Amino acid sequence: MFTRNDIRNIAIQIESNGEQVYRSAAKKADDPQLVQMFAWMADEEMRHGQWFKALQVPAQTSPAHEEIETMGRSLLQEMMKSQTFSLEDAQLQRVTDISALLVLSLEFENDTILFYEMLRAFIEETETIEQLNIIITEEQGHVQQLERLKTIYAEKLKQNNQ
Repeated sequence: MFTRNDIRNIAIQIESNGEQVYRSAAKKADDPQLVQMFAWMADEEMRHGQWFKALQVPAQTSPAHEEIETMGRSLLQEMMKSQTFSLEDAQLQRVTDISALLVLSLEFENDTILFYEMLRAFIEETETIEQLNIIITEEQGHVQQLERLKTIYAEKLKQNNQ
């Protein structure tokens, strides 16, 4: 059984993973535009993590289930520590322009949404599903931001090539 707190903690770990990879890529990138974009993405991941941390989650664990939930929570956290879904440092280092970075970032964000949607299928508690839906909505907003940036950058490229 996943509690709202478990889902919140998974979301925080996912956002933390993304932030760490983007910050690492920003340090290694040579192109100033890529450095700026990686730093922006890291800041966005950090902001999302802070948003998730600020969510109020009431404790609902009964004493009888506390040990099982603690073990499940520990297992989930260990699994999530090394997961960045499709966003890997090696992939980011091969990015040569902002368009490619935006595509890769969109893949990461969409993978995150898919994970949360898959997780939702295993949840029975209505309040927990509602909490997860809030998280999914926030991630969808991030995708919309990236899509807008992708459009703006494509228009700039088009203007520069004319």
